[in-house]
Amino acid sequence: MKKCSKCGQDRVNQERFCPNCGADLSVSRTGIFGRWLAGGGCLFALFPIAMAMLATPIGGNMFSEGGDGGGAALWYLIFTLPVGAIISITGLVLWLVKRSR
Repeated sequence: MKKCSKCGQDRVNQERFCPNCGADLSVSRTGIFGRWLAGGGCLFALFPIAMAMLATPIGGNMFSEGGDGGGAALWYLIFTLPVGAIISITGLVLWLVKRSR
């Protein structure tokens, strides 16, 4: 038997509103989508750092753009950082809007 997330009242059927407190019990994916979008934006924004770390041989300099480092990948931050920030902020707004309802 499922329970209301706000008051804990047992539900018999799949009602849209809780008979005890009136909370909306319908399932909405906006909050979940917002969280995934915020996390994905952060990963997208910082992905070039991981690329530079993985492209650098052991003992090499991660910031070197020469043959012993993956520093050239860090130039992708010029694109990924602002785009990832916009995606993350959009996801946070979606999540917070859904959470405040």
